[in-house]
Amino acid sequence: MASWLGSLWGGSGASSLPYSISTDPVSPATNKGSHGWAIHTATHKTNGEEATAFQASKAELAKTPLQLQRSQSFGGNNLTQMVPALHHFQRIKRLIHPRILRVHATLDTDYPDDSKPSPGLDALDKVAATGNLIIITEKATPLDDWLDHLNPHTPQANAAAVSWGIYNIVEGLSFLHTQAKLAHGMLCPDAVFVTPGGDFKLGGFDLVTPLGIADGGGGPTPHFRKYDAAVCPADYRSPERMSGRYDTLQQSAPVHSIDCYSLAVLIEYIYTHPSAGTNGQVPVPLKKALLRMKNDSPKLRPRLAPLLKCPVFDNPYVKAQIFLDEVVSKPVEEKIIFLQSLPDILNRGVLNENVAIYKILPMLVMGLRASAGNEAAMSQDINRREVLAIVPLLFQIAESYLSKTPELFQKHVTPLVPLLFAVNDRGVRGSILQKISILESQLDKSALNSSVFEPMCSGFTDSSAPLRELTLKSTIVLVPKLNHANLEKLVRYLVRLQADPEASIRTNTVIFIGKVAPHLTETSRQKLILPAFTRSMKDPFTPCRLAALRAVIACKEYFSQKEVAEKVLPCVIPHTLDGASEVRAEAFNVVDTFLVNLREESKRMTKDEADRMSAATCGIGAEGNSSGAATSAAPSSGSYLTGISSWMGSSTEPTANTASAGAGQRTTSSSSNGSVAKLSAPQPGPAAP
Repeated sequence: MASWLGSLWGGSGASSLPYSISTDPVSPATNKGSHGWAIHTATHKTNGEEATAFQASKAELAKTPLQLQRSQSFGGNNLTQMVPALHHFQRIKRLIHPRILRVHATLDTDYPDDSKPSPGLDALDKVAATGNLIIITEKATPLDDWLDHLNPHTPQANAAAVSWGIYNIVEGLSFLHTQAKLAHGMLCPDAVFVTPGGDFKLGGFDLVTPLGIADGGGGPTPHFRKYDAAVCPADYRSPERMSGRYDTLQQSAPVHSIDCYSLAVLIEYIYTHPSAGTNGQVPVPLKKALLRMKNDSPKLRPRLAPLLKCPVFDNPYVKAQIFLDEVVSKPVEEKIIFLQSLPDILNRGVLNENVAIYKILPMLVMGLRASAGNEAAMSQDINRREVLAIVPLLFQIAESYLSKTPELFQKHVTPLVPLLFAVNDRGVRGSILQKISILESQLDKSALNSSVFEPMCSGFTDSSAPLRELTLKSTIVLVPKLNHANLEKLVRYLVRLQADPEASIRTNTVIFIGKVAPHLTETSRQKLILPAFTRSMKDPFTPCRLAALRAVIACKEYFSQKEVAEKVLPCVIPHTLDGASEVRAEAFNVVDTFLVNLREESKRMTKDEADRMSAATCGIGAEGNSSGAATSAAPSSGSYLTGISSWMGSSTEPTANTASAGAGQRTTSSSSNGSVAKLSAPQPGPAAP
């Protein structure tokens, strides 16, 4: 295995494919039911689209024998995997139908270009056996793996998903029988693959053959007869195949006969799986149909198309899936109604996460790119309504499913953001703004600033008041990630909105300013918040004044105590007598809160003054002692103010004893200073009674 993989990557021509293929296989070529094909993951080199790569070494195929289930009249027991694999390689790239595994690219490294064409189906034994076969298909997983990974705790959802898968197989076989005039020939679990969106696809075209004279094919072909017993599991081969009665098939069997039998066995196999959601039982409506499909006579086996009307397929999951597949061809009105119903369908769990991501989401993206990116298309009301139905559904899927896997969000939604904001429609813009938090959580800082904030700024100046208000409310979640230039730009819009004619917008603006303050620079805060709050406190709208007072409290840490005393409180105090009681109550709350801080600041200032006085006194005393002269300290402003305080607290009409005591004190004081103070004569007072 390692040797041929090494040759594959070592210049065999695989590099010419537009896909990067993983080195390690998801399913090795040696696995049971692989038929020599290893399954790898693949990624498109340009757009990153995920795919599945089937790879086979022709050298390994040529030396791997097939296990015969009975003696053959053709070729004995020396059959290998080589020719059936080449048959599949040639057939799958020519069969195109929604229920057949879609092929993106193929490569036979022995024949990398048209200069050396490979032999056709009639000469497969002449194909060179030294290179490798590569088939790139849509992303898919083998049926058995899909069944094993079903959630055993969701039986009802599993049963619905299984019914849809069987519906797909019937559709695919009906196409082969009625249009391609071919029988699949190897219908078994190995030939069925499941996409991430839950669609079952047919593969395994190792034995495809025309069948019966009635359809003009005259098969089964010699290739089918030779490899039938060695390739198709015995359980899925009808009685006439088991007994080798191929002439009977050629002469009288309808083209659907062998696949009809195989399908009945496959349906039983699927429903008996423990995770199929039916307790290992085939649904009752299918039991009679399966008996007819397994009839011993090829002529009596029914065509498969009528099976699609079976009640087992009549469930919401299948109906929704059918509409999804046909939505492109539906009238736009029906499409809009369906899109509007999908949010409820998803909420009720009718469609699962994989369907939402891998089927609904691509449909939405395609619809947006077709209409939203076309100004002429958006001018038509029907297209506008379609986009309005798409946007909420897009964000619901993004929020519910993609937010858990950022890679998917980046892949599907991020490229649409500039397109969505470019749509000049208020309804679309409103739908986006209501889900702006999803973009904030998923986009990086650069994308938010360039692809989200800048285009949404037009909403600040829109003529629609509801859109201006919604733009303002939505912007708050972006603030922590805005760069300096956009923050400054936002400040200018906020100043403008404070003069908005809508009272509710003015109110929300002052609330917004209170919340955005911590993210502004010191300079921007000084320029914005106090003037903004002052302006809002004068607003005639009561809730606006109330919001301004509350914002002042919320931003108190950004005001110095000097600003509080000189600028803030003078604006707040008048509102203690506001006409609205709630404003008065909030104004008193602001005043009380700031007064507590002002008292603490005043006490701190007093303590600082006392500390300075103490330091100054100690310095003077030390200087006087060193010179030997007693020097009287000059009276300080503090002692002067203390004297004034005492004077203001004393009686304005002292008693005679107090007056004489004071006079004596003044005389003593004057004498000690070496001079006598001349006292003014007492003024005559009122006569005693």
